[in-house]
Amino acid sequence: MGQVGAGVDLRCSADYPTRMKALRSAAILLVAIAALATYATAQTPTPTPSPTPTPTPDPLLVYNLELKQTGRSVNYAFFEGGYLVVDTGGSSFNSIIILSDPNTFTFYQASGFVTGTYNTILDYTGNSHAVLFGATAGTTASSDNAALQLEGDISENRSVGGGQRANLARRLRGYLLASGAQSSGNSTFTYGFAGTSEARARINLGLTRSFNSQGLTSSEAVTELEQLLLRRGIPGPTPTPSPSPTPVVTVGS
Repeated sequence: MGQVGAGVDLRCSADYPTRMKALRSAAILLVAIAALATYATAQTPTPTPSPTPTPTPDPLLVYNLELKQTGRSVNYAFFEGGYLVVDTGGSSFNSIIILSDPNTFTFYQASGFVTGTYNTILDYTGNSHAVLFGATAGTTASSDNAALQLEGDISENRSVGGGQRANLARRLRGYLLASGAQSSGNSTFTYGFAGTSEARARINLGLTRSFNSQGLTSSEAVTELEQLLLRRGIPGPTPTPSPSPTPVVTVGS
């Protein structure tokens, strides 16, 4: 019997047509899959990146400020009180001082009269305290000087608006020292002043929560307070009022 040689043509085998048909079907299927993948890639929209969330600002604390003259003074009678705005995140504070003109008994506001730092410190027994300190030279056009220091026990953790809470001192106590130089010109004269005020501050939770709910910055809160005082009939800002009517100055004798 003869053997089938290695060079036998497989096309002569009985199942050749079936094999070729299967190969053609597989090739067509692969081409279809590749085309479908290309189409799907082309039709897939580029995803829109999610917006970066705006960080929540650290809470502000707003205090009502009362000033009462104490100790020795010269021509010092016009500091009434005002507001303090504490930026807990920036460890700083700003102020609006309400001034009373002793000549006309009207009121004015001076924002930024003294600014400074806000810190929390521990005493030797482990109790936490809030400390505000600021010293500013040349706070107005007449080169006034001011220094303010206040301290209070941090005894509460309160809701302060905007979904935030803060450890705070409900009351602060300290002193304001202020002075202004005497000045004179060809036809003007302004008295100087110097004195000390006992300073007391109390948290204003209403304004604190309102400002934090609006997401205001410290400077925006100061602007809101300026407008609040304007609506109450207290204009500003203004230099510290002259402590007395301008006198007639005679040069020589």
